[in-house]
Amino acid sequence: MNKNKSDSINVLKFLLFLLVITGAIITGCGSNTKPAAQNNNNQKGTAYTVTDAQGTKVTFTKKPMRIIAQSMTFDTLLLGVVPPERLVACNILCGKEDSSFVVEETKNIPVKLTMFNYIPTDTVLKLKPDIIVLPGTAKPEMIQTFRDLGFPVLVCKSNNSIQDVRDNLTLLGKALQEEKAAEKAIAEMDRQLNEIHQVLAEKKKPWPVGMLVSQMTSYGGKGSMFDVLCTEAHVTNGISHVGLHSGEKLTKELVIKANPDFFMVSAPTKKDYYKSEDFKKEFLSDPAYKGLRALNNIVEIPNKYLYTNSQNCVYAIKGIANYAYGNIFDLKEEKLIKGY
Repeated sequence: MNKNKSDSINVLKFLLFLLVITGAIITGCGSNTKPAAQNNNNQKGTAYTVTDAQGTKVTFTKKPMRIIAQSMTFDTLLLGVVPPERLVACNILCGKEDSSFVVEETKNIPVKLTMFNYIPTDTVLKLKPDIIVLPGTAKPEMIQTFRDLGFPVLVCKSNNSIQDVRDNLTLLGKALQEEKAAEKAIAEMDRQLNEIHQVLAEKKKPWPVGMLVSQMTSYGGKGSMFDVLCTEAHVTNGISHVGLHSGEKLTKELVIKANPDFFMVSAPTKKDYYKSEDFKKEFLSDPAYKGLRALNNIVEIPNKYLYTNSQNCVYAIKGIANYAYGNIFDLKEEKLIKGY
């Protein structure tokens, strides 16, 4: 009996040993598999940091899929890098044919922002974007408010030059993890710029002097994108020609001093929300301008050419050149420049 009992105990010990070993093996296999799965998940949502135009390091916990920007300019830049489905809102001007290059792209974006220099906080809280894109001119208190609420805010340069456009597209590409799309958009913009340079190379100075007639009487001088557009189109910008910088007001005396060859006015729109037609009539009928040669050469140009500062600025350059020199550029294939 004692021997049988001893044998039984030995068998039990052996079985217990096997259970321990088997459990260790299973546990070991489980520990090898589980971290691998966790690592894969971490790779999909690995945090990364991008330094914005103001030198602020902005951290993202995942690739931004819900995007909101302050202005039509940055909506257009964004749509050069990502498809419309990733924008949770856009500026209301995006749907206006006279002002926008992205009418088709934005027609199905449900939320339209009606403000031009800020985004309402309640809208941000409702839409819960993964990234908020703002220009360098954005109010510091708005930037800080959004950051305090926990939203990643990317501040870009204000587009006052073509290089600014390149830099902003590159920055957006990094922030949105769409670097190749940004590179393609820049490449297409530069390709068209080279085409413009080749065509206009024969247009030697002195170039015709064009004067912008705008309700924004402090816009268009040196340091503005409009001045760049005119220069690229081989047109002398009458505003900078008389020494004004962007932000300085154009006076009657300076218009007369510029003595432009032609006036550039906004083309009529279906709905004149801002009474620009009344402004144009009052400006052009001012007795002070009587005798100016430009009164005999008034050209109506769509706002999207006069006020654009996105990657589609190349079409604005072509448009302004056409109004100055005749139809030397074919704009029938005009479309949003994008990299996807």
